[in-house]
Amino acid sequence: MCGITGILRWGKRPEDGREIEAMTRAVAHRGPDGEGFLRRDGVSLGHRRLSIIDLEGGKQPMSNEDGQVWVTFNGEIYNYHQMRAELETLGHRFSTRSDTEVLVHAWEQWREECLGRLRGMFAFAIADFARGVLFLARDHFGIKPLFYRRGRDYLAFASELAALRAVDDGPPAGRLEAIDHYLRFRYIPSPNTIYRDVFQLPPGCCLETSFDGRTGEPVRYWSMEFEPAADKPDDEWRAEFDSVVADSVEAHLVSDVPFGVFLSGGIDSTLVASKMAELLDRRVLAFSIGFDEADFSELEYARRAAETLGVELVHQVLTPDAAQLLPELVGHYGQPYADTSMIPTWYVSRLAREHVPMVLSGDGGDEVFAGYARYAMMEGSPLAHEIAELVRSPRGVLWRTPRVLGALRPREVARKARFESLFGGFAAQLRARLWRVEHRAHARAACPSFDEGIRRARGRDGITYSQLMDFHTYLPDDILTKVDVASMCHGLEVRTPLVDRAVADFAATLPLDVRSRPTAKGRIAKWISKEALRHQFDEAFIHRRKMGFSIPEDRWLRPKTPIRELFNELVVSDQSSLREWFDPRALRRHLAFFDDRGQGGVRLWLLLILAVWREQNRDISFA
Repeated sequence: MCGITGILRWGKRPEDGREIEAMTRAVAHRGPDGEGFLRRDGVSLGHRRLSIIDLEGGKQPMSNEDGQVWVTFNGEIYNYHQMRAELETLGHRFSTRSDTEVLVHAWEQWREECLGRLRGMFAFAIADFARGVLFLARDHFGIKPLFYRRGRDYLAFASELAALRAVDDGPPAGRLEAIDHYLRFRYIPSPNTIYRDVFQLPPGCCLETSFDGRTGEPVRYWSMEFEPAADKPDDEWRAEFDSVVADSVEAHLVSDVPFGVFLSGGIDSTLVASKMAELLDRRVLAFSIGFDEADFSELEYARRAAETLGVELVHQVLTPDAAQLLPELVGHYGQPYADTSMIPTWYVSRLAREHVPMVLSGDGGDEVFAGYARYAMMEGSPLAHEIAELVRSPRGVLWRTPRVLGALRPREVARKARFESLFGGFAAQLRARLWRVEHRAHARAACPSFDEGIRRARGRDGITYSQLMDFHTYLPDDILTKVDVASMCHGLEVRTPLVDRAVADFAATLPLDVRSRPTAKGRIAKWISKEALRHQFDEAFIHRRKMGFSIPEDRWLRPKTPIRELFNELVVSDQSSLREWFDPRALRRHLAFFDDRGQGGVRLWLLLILAVWREQNRDISFA
């Protein structure tokens, strides 16, 4: 795993290496094992390396034999042995054992069509001096990040936003619409970022720029599509699932360094750990995080899983004091990001890095195999759901009535609104009241990637609709972003065998009832995944309530806790930087609602993260 940077300047050549060196220093934590640079004909490439495969021969940037094609690459290609063998039969010669060199020759042989042959996680840039083009690509699912910045006479790219602030063009301007999107979703959906001229290359996309400055738009080379196959007996589905997952875990174990596994005690991490234990001839080392609050902690289940599977568990228990790292963590994300599981993910990554440089994780299993409870909530009529929830909780009549009225709109419009509401951010009415009067138009700003996801999912059943939406937005922009940033803070490589080409191809063929099995009491989420563990674990372990990996924010935000003190200082004080955008009375109302009812902590968390980010980025203009 690595950090990559680069800049193409047309019309002039860089006079020295200070710019690319500054950009690369900004991602140094991603690659503690070395750095490298290329400066040639207006192109500068930078690389920070975390050595996992071919420790001696994988130095980057790397070129082909005649030095006409250069690559800077972040990630791993799991089928590189097969691709190398094919390329050798076509006449290509290799001087290293690295997967990086396979990319160079694959580009020589197939150009952009090489992307369809890759199995792995990747973000890379290829400078082809023979053709005069710079080519950027990001993996199918968005496991690895790739940001780029467009200027009048340059295009720069990097693994993190901080590197793009080091470009010799001053700080980029901010985007108020992105703040509104953040309040809606708890993250900023790609391709937009918090900056006006800085973008994230979407998953499954590539971008080409000629050396004379002609830049196209991102081109999609892959997208997730559910096309269920003809149904089979359950035993056949189970056998195929077991084979596909085992194959993916085995592919993700290719490494020249020691490794372990994240083990939360949930279904997905337990499944990955189980396959590792079966495949390896040594004891697996697992890492887990718990909380003092027992009803939020899965540590008991992680211990049970470790004991059953025969793996060694290393764990840590977090208290509210753990949130003291918040300013540091916000700085690493580079833009507002408010998934509270960012904190335990940071700590479990630090814990793992004390023992190994690489781990496998179960991330993505919920999206791939339909594991979220909210998926079932998207089944049926939106109006029926809203009325049922109103009956269950009549005290919420004032704030739920607009949602009931909204459910009377055309089906696809109502379904879109309901899907968005399940993320727990600020609803449209709350956002409109939060913004200062002069900024309220931003509360109606369209979100391009969310709307594109809606178009792709239109007409599907509620569960498939939700999965497609998550593949397009939530999985890359929240889940995979969290794992990448939190782990790379510590120079730890995290591999996700459930987010894999072969696994996704198999999942796309599963009938709905194999993903989410209907019963008399409702649906069994992630049915096929749970079936795979039935021979090792009892019903109580397999079918317990899903807990997730989030902190107990409502408790950690109570008065006199460390997080609450920080909130009071940065959000509701007279000196709060948020007053430039938001009505101070609305900020205080949200705090009062939380103190009165003990609810709404997620909205306070959103405001706190935004305030921390703004304090760190006072130099950014949002005019």
